Amino acid sequence: MRTILSMLVAVGTLAATEALAQAPTFVDQSGREFRPPSESRSTRAQDHAQTQRSDRRDARDARAQQRVVAPAAFDGDWSVAINTQSGACEPSYRFAVEIIDGHVVYEGNPAGRVSPNGGVSVNISQGGQQAAGQGRLSRNYGTGVWRGYGSAGTCAGTWQAQRRD
Repeated sequence: MRTILSMLVAVGTLAATEALAQAPTFVDQSGREFRPPSESRSTRAQDHAQTQRSDRRDARDARAQQRVVAPAAFDGDWSVAINTQSGACEPSYRFAVEIIDGHVVYEGNPAGRVSPNGGVSVNISQGGQQAAGQGRLSRNYGTGVWRGYGSAGTCAGTWQAQRRD
């Protein structure tokens, strides 16, 4: 009798183990499904990772769209006046730049960038002279500072820009 009971327990255990291996969920008396802890953690981690990937993709798409649209607000022809405040450079100088898709172009060459919020950074070199400037543009006007060097030594000052079109 004891042998038969042991065999029934062994067969029942084997059958239960096989059933668990085939059916990944359990249903209680109320009809609710439960997953074994190892599976539910794995599924939660996968769901969380997928949500994070989706959120990153949405944020990246929004940034890309902002980069495509915003710089165009500053596109066009601009007149820039520089004023020297220190050094032996010319006291003032005026020149034209064009902004195309957020890129600053000086005499046909790339010279800098305008960010979506109007921040501008430029580097211009010609011959043995070089200048770098930073500042901010609004819709039709801009201001900033510059530093440069050339045959007259090191110079620095301010700049103002005005839209020409």
